[in-house]
Amino acid sequence: MRMPKRLFLIAFLLAAPAFAVTVDRIAAVIDRQVLTVSEVNQMVEVRFFPRVAGRSEDDYRHDILEALIAQALRYRDVERFGAQDIPKDSIEARLVEIQHRFASPAELDAALARAELTPDELRVLIKRQLQVEAYIQERFAPMVFVANEDIADYYNGPWRQQRVGRGLPVPPLNDVREEIRTLIRSRQLDQQIETWTTQLRARANVDVYAWR
Repeated sequence: MRMPKRLFLIAFLLAAPAFAVTVDRIAAVIDRQVLTVSEVNQMVEVRFFPRVAGRSEDDYRHDILEALIAQALRYRDVERFGAQDIPKDSIEARLVEIQHRFASPAELDAALARAELTPDELRVLIKRQLQVEAYIQERFAPMVFVANEDIADYYNGPWRQQRVGRGLPVPPLNDVREEIRTLIRSRQLDQQIETWTTQLRARANVDVYAWR
């Protein structure tokens, strides 16, 4: 009997790789885990991942597939150390973020119906995403250090150039020091995550076939 799409997506994210089931077209295989085009379709419908401005529909679908692969790889590391419990308030806050990608709550409800997902199943996916994010904050965020020299260099370089290019005033460094520190920390953390994900992917057997 064919497994409903919504149940397959939950099974893919929650079950052990040995129990993966192939439904529809194969989008990617991560070792023994199977990711299908139907799952990519679901993520498109519910706008689970924000869409970068200017990206074509094909590029967006490819971005989603790559995001799902990265999340599956990262969660393996999370499981090794034990996934944190996520407060319900945090899950609901992320759900609200997704809702804001639609014109109204009714439009999200319609998208969930088309994707054959219930609101609670969407919350399960959100929880998994937040568990990965919590692990990143615990493992990598403490490793990020921003020196005052880095802040001064960024202030006198890219930050000042962007302000001048947009015709905006350039406030004194001390007035924007913490803002710039946050920007640099975010970029450094993104680099840490990218390096970690690249290492995880290098240790896995990942084959990509299609995303539409």
